[in-house]
Amino acid sequence: MQRIMIVDDEALVLFDMTMTVEDLGYEVFCDCISVPDALECLGDDCPDAALLDIDVGGTMVWPLARVLDQRDCPIIFVSANKAHPEFENEFKHCGFIDKPASAEQIEAKLDAVVQKGETAPRVAASRA
Repeated sequence: MQRIMIVDDEALVLFDMTMTVEDLGYEVFCDCISVPDALECLGDDCPDAALLDIDVGGTMVWPLARVLDQRDCPIIFVSANKAHPEFENEFKHCGFIDKPASAEQIEAKLDAVVQKGETAPRVAASRA
């Protein structure tokens, strides 16, 4: 089963996305309300995809997104604000869903980046 990381500082939004991801047949890798919690949860592992809010409790998600991107984890940003220069440069290859996100939007974006039923273990590159 494919594992999805979910990060959003709004508890109800996080709960809703978690339930949606599970209803779509994915496993929740972890669901976090802060960037530090998400980085700790991630550790040296890597989910099959990530649904990330951009402004997480006043902290921008970019440090987490960079780590996930380096590990070749597909990222889908879920936010009401796409007016960030990072989308024109470093994260232009990532998916984006406007908030509020519907189950259909989440399903379409996840299906586009994750092959259901095929689990390919992802391990972070060792750091010297």
